[in-house]
Amino acid sequence: MVSARLPVAPRPFMDELLSSWMARVAARYGSEPRELMVYLAGQGGRDAGARQVDDVAPDMELLRLWAQACRIDPERLRRRSLASRYPDRPEGWLLTEIVPVCLACFDADVAACRDAYLRGHWRLAEQVGCPAHRTMFLDLCPTCRGRLRPSFRLLNGMLRPFCRKCDAVLTSRGGEEGSSKRDFAIGVLEFQRQISRIIRRDPSRLVRLEQAIRTLWAPLDRDGATRPVLALWFEQSGWNCPYEARAAVGSSAPLQHLSVRWRALTLVILHYLFGAELVPGAVLPEAALVLFRRAAPMPWLAQSRDARNRKGKRTIEASAERVHRLSKRPVHRLNGNFLDERGDFGRIHP
Repeated sequence: MVSARLPVAPRPFMDELLSSWMARVAARYGSEPRELMVYLAGQGGRDAGARQVDDVAPDMELLRLWAQACRIDPERLRRRSLASRYPDRPEGWLLTEIVPVCLACFDADVAACRDAYLRGHWRLAEQVGCPAHRTMFLDLCPTCRGRLRPSFRLLNGMLRPFCRKCDAVLTSRGGEEGSSKRDFAIGVLEFQRQISRIIRRDPSRLVRLEQAIRTLWAPLDRDGATRPVLALWFEQSGWNCPYEARAAVGSSAPLQHLSVRWRALTLVILHYLFGAELVPGAVLPEAALVLFRRAAPMPWLAQSRDARNRKGKRTIEASAERVHRLSKRPVHRLNGNFLDERGDFGRIHP
């Protein structure tokens, strides 16, 4: 069969996600990307319609289908993938599911008389706020409070983002943001800039940073606990991990499974524990030791024979060994690990 040629196909923006561009192309025909993919696959793409294009590392067969239909160089589309834009970034630092958005960026698109679109850097795991507008990203619809999955529709000649669930237009106009929220966003933006620099320039510090984050989201004390180690950081006794964050507990890449607010809170805790560097050094602070000693043994907790011989210094590896030893001891039934148990964690920081 002869491949289809679409009469109208907008060009991708420089910082646009592949999935966002495809959604805009489909919206021009009152369709969704999957429906248009099925149509293009039926014109010569065999079973391609059953698959979705991955923003991280897309299938070139699918990209060629879209490139032929839209009269665009497939290499140009490949360069829009996250693997091409961030070749040295570990996969654990890329979001794979919900893409958080900045409503102010959408309004800026409208003010510039162009289609709204999803930015590529919104899929970076450490990005929790918009540097341009100094606001926190959203992954919940401000109208229906459901999980946000934007769709694009024509409105006044331009494609605007709508909530797929409640059909509300996504805009920051009319919303009020308190000074406390803006101050919090500004503080978190500094943390995310520091982590971005570590990811780009300092592999050795990145290893320690990833280990600290995994330990914070490790289960408490024994396998099967649904409460993460960072529960000890809260004031509330008997605090239970919300359902939305359960997938991150015990994961090797916790930030991939967390909403914006939980990723931001993780950055705040890192700042409290390890200061401006956000990365543990050779000697762990006492507050970090209190948390890390309560972690259940996990495969990624490394053991080091050299750490045993060091006296007067407690490193990450040494504390991991202590975690393994403590995990073999009996755990009191009122330690607060599970939903039906109670425990007085107290507050470990002033």
